[in-house]
Parts: sequence; structure tokens; C-alpha cells
Amino acid sequence: MEDLISVIVPVYNVGKYFRPCLESIRTQSYKNIEVILVDDGSTDGSQKVCDEYTHIDERFICIHKKNGGLSDARNEGIKLASGKYGMLVDSDDYMHRDAIKILYQNLTDNDADLAIGNYRRVKPDEAVDLEANPDNTITVYDTKKALAELCELEYNYFTANHIQQFTSAWNKLYKIDLLKSVAFPKGKVFEDVATAHAFIHKSTKTVYTEAILYYYIIREGSISRVSVKNTDMITAFENRIDYFKANGLDEFLDNTYQTYMTVLMRTYTHLVETPDSPRIKKEIHTKAKELYKEHKDLFKDSNIKADCKLFINFPIFFKYTK
Repeated sequence: MEDLISVIVPVYNVGKYFRPCLESIRTQSYKNIEVILVDDGSTDGSQKVCDEYTHIDERFICIHKKNGGLSDARNEGIKLASGKYGMLVDSDDYMHRDAIKILYQNLTDNDADLAIGNYRRVKPDEAVDLEANPDNTITVYDTKKALAELCELEYNYFTANHIQQFTSAWNKLYKIDLLKSVAFPKGKVFEDVATAHAFIHKSTKTVYTEAILYYYIIREGSISRVSVKNTDMITAFENRIDYFKANGLDEFLDNTYQTYMTVLMRTYTHLVETPDSPRIKKEIHTKAKELYKEHKDLFKDSNIKADCKLFINFPIFFKYTK
């Protein structure tokens, strides 16, 4: 019999995007799944759709809880998971019908702890063929090669707006012990940046496929579209730097410092104007100056050196456009 796979779906006021997500899970070609819907205090009717699906399909279960944010909802769902493997799906996205099947095959065939699928950004009403045969070309990574790939992809994302397959929490199949070993930070956004390095570090083997298995909907009002305007991303990278130092992973620090600098510049530029903004901007600029001073030679050889010099010396004229 196929292994049971737990699919955890945090739900909060997702409206019209919710049913396509649930249908893409319900119609997966891999059938032995339990779907844990965590209603995080929805008020728009999403909570009723959760209950509806528990009657449509006995594999669906739902818990209703007080609003605590995405990380808190994920953590609660993970606690309830009884499968041998686990997957996280955001409630406004959807998957290819063979997503779970391919990730499970790749993970088990290669005795890996973590299987990652490619993804694509799509508009809400964009037509997608969910039954096309995806290109399951795989690459198998040991721990350090996977961490190097994570750091490289993130640097490319923040400097050139590439996709970041290794960072996101939702395009992956995890051994359940791995998924339960890392808690998402409650009350924070960019919870995937805060945890991706830990998941990969705890994985002895990671397998990645070029197959596009997950479709990430770009919509106004989603968390990732508005949360760039606060400082959680800065905290996430500071925690990652501390993690690398504490675990003897200094070889990944140079790349991380460069990405951290882009995050400081990006946050400074996009920060929402509030009474606290001048103070926060000053703190961000101070962090950037200290980072630049400590690692000046690193930034001299970086392709962001021009941005760094302008930001350090004349922040009032700097505009981060990525």
C-alpha cells in the first residue's frame, strides 16, 4: 500500500481562489493522502468551504482556530499530521495533478529527506494544463551542495527577480520527522526564508526536479505582496547568519552577506511611511554601513557594488528597483 502523505493547508480569507486549490489536491493522482485544513479565523466564508470539503471527501479534515497568522496555522496542522511524509500548500495556489506522485517517487527512489519541485508564477485567471506530462529531470544534492544552491538562488532572486525553488515552503515533500523538527516563527512573514536553511541542513539528501508541479498565484493583497514593507525579512536573514555561524557553515556566509545587503536596501526603499519609519530607516542604514565596513572587500567584487556605495553614502538618493 502507498505511504500516507499529509497535506497541510492554512486557510485565511482566500475567497474565490480557495476551491481551485482544494480541487487540485482532491484530484491528485496519488490517492493515499490526508488533507488537514487549518482555518485561521476566516470571516469571508472560507471556513464554510473547509467544512464543506470534509463532507465531500473523507480524506479532508478541518480545524478552526483563532487567527494567529500563517506560521501558527502551519505549525498547528503539522502537529496533527499522521502521514509518513508531509507537504504544505498555500490556500490560494494549486498543483499539477501528479505533483504528489512525482515528489513521492523522487524522494523514495533516491532515499532523500526532502523532494523539491519547480514552480511557476501565474495570474489568477491564467489557463494552465494540470494534466500535461512534466519534465521530471532530477538533480540530487548532498547537504552542502543543497545549501549552496539555496544561497545562490536567493541571491539571484533578490538581484534579478528569479524564482527561488529552494526557499519556499510549499513546493516540497518532506519526511514527516523533518517537517516536524523545524517550527515556523509565529507572527512573522517570510517564514520560509527563516526556516529553509534549517530544513535543508537537516536533510542528508535533497532531490530537485525541473518539473513544474506547483502554481503560485500572483494576486493583490497576498502576504508576499505587502509584507516586503516591514522588517521581518531582515530578521530572517540575521537569524540565518547566526545559524550558519553556530553550525560551522561559514562557507555560506559570503553569499548570504551579499543577499542580506540587498534585503537591507530593498526594505529601506519599500518601507511604508509611518511615524516610526525615520527611526527604522536609520537602523537599517546603520546595519548596512556596519556590514559594508566589516566586509568591504567582499562588496568590492560584487555585482551590487555600485548599489552598495550609493546606498551607504547617499541613502536619500537610492532607489531599489528589483
